[in-house]
Amino acid sequence: MPCLEEPIIWEEKLLIFGYRRRERGIISVDTAGCHHFALIWLFLAAAKGKKYRQYTNSAFAREFQMSDLFCVGFSVMEILHISTKSRRAQAKIKEISEIKGKRYAEYYYFILLGAKTTYIFTILIFVCLLAVLAASVEALLLGLLLGGLAIAYLDLSLQDKLTARRQELVLDLPQVLSKLTLLVNSGMVLRDAWKRVSVTGDRALYQEMQNTSMEIENGIMETDAYRNFAERCNVKEIRKFASLVIQNLKKGNEELAYFLKDLSDEMWEVKKNEVKQKGEKANSRLLLPMMLIFIGILIMILVPVFQQMG
Repeated sequence: MPCLEEPIIWEEKLLIFGYRRRERGIISVDTAGCHHFALIWLFLAAAKGKKYRQYTNSAFAREFQMSDLFCVGFSVMEILHISTKSRRAQAKIKEISEIKGKRYAEYYYFILLGAKTTYIFTILIFVCLLAVLAASVEALLLGLLLGGLAIAYLDLSLQDKLTARRQELVLDLPQVLSKLTLLVNSGMVLRDAWKRVSVTGDRALYQEMQNTSMEIENGIMETDAYRNFAERCNVKEIRKFASLVIQNLKKGNEELAYFLKDLSDEMWEVKKNEVKQKGEKANSRLLLPMMLIFIGILIMILVPVFQQMG
């Protein structure tokens, strides 16, 4: 009868197939499934590298780790019909356009999506193989946690870049307004004053001002160019600035210097508050990573304890 066979022999057979016996049942790991996924990963990495080389070799891809392997993620996206046209994708592309510009936003999002898919697929395979070798579900749980952290890191990194850009725009606005006020007060028309100020710096706000000057030179109406400037920056303070400029252009530009001076004073106060808040937030940003590390350590400690108690 099978039940009379030595327990040690049964334990060895179970371990061969990726099982570990517990006092309250058997936890299994499918070794065949892990091997199949690993073979699929190797096939995609070897066979699809040439097809997606234009993406993996791009400057955007080089911003991420393991970019040469993104052909795996791109292939999985193609198989699963993951599109960049969904509502959620378009919302993310709109955010990216603030950093990379509308021209490259969708392209960058495609790279980002490929990076996420590659990391998820690679981590899952590694974790499954690790769980098989260790015959342990704890390894699987820890791996899944690490995979989630990797994906969350990419989203947080993008959000940090977006926040940093917006803060930079707001912080540079007072100085730009002061320069414009001086030039407009001296009798220079806004278009010429705008162009002169735009070349006095190389940060994001000055680059967007240069883009606006190029639009005007290429025949776009001045009011439309300033409206596009506000949309690209997507900051309420700059929207207010652009709205003020457009309104005064329609009225004849007579009181522009006066309004610019008032707005400049207001923005200097905003800058002081932003600098103060930035220092206060620096400490709170460390809270989330510390919590995640604590949760991971807690899982590693408590799971074996509960298993022994069971």
